Amino acid sequence: MVSIRSASTRGIEVRAEPDAVRGLLLDLVTCGLLMPGVETLTDEGDGIYHYRLETISNGAVSHTPDHRTRFDTADPARISWTPVGDHNFRSWGEFRTQPGTTPGTTYLEIDTRSEADVDIAPVVLPLVEPFARQQSDKVTEGFLDAIKERAERSAVAGVTG
Repeated sequence: MVSIRSASTRGIEVRAEPDAVRGLLLDLVTCGLLMPGVETLTDEGDGIYHYRLETISNGAVSHTPDHRTRFDTADPARISWTPVGDHNFRSWGEFRTQPGTTPGTTYLEIDTRSEADVDIAPVVLPLVEPFARQQSDKVTEGFLDAIKERAERSAVAGVTG
């Protein structure tokens, strides 16, 4: 068993007020289900959430992430998470929000790193980690796009309806 490590930092401008974006981020289940690959997300109480994700496979390695995470929402402009317990996947990260470049916009950034425990020979690790980094970037970008779409759609609905 080896740990495959990956990390990703991405940001995006959202056409919605910072409070609206933060409100979506603080709705941890609704927001968490926007992340690509999340099959189930359960609030277990005490700030702990249980994630089960789709199986990720590149032909040589197959992995079904299952993990628990604790969120720290004390500072709504910096929502962070850390792994809880012993699972086959661990994720650390932070959402950061600040006013965007124009009035009524928000700059949203996600900074995340993860470790996945997989049953492969250590010699294969250098061949697998680039795939993991690519997959992490793809998920992070997809997550940001989904958050942006939901926040912007909500902002328009709030203005028109």
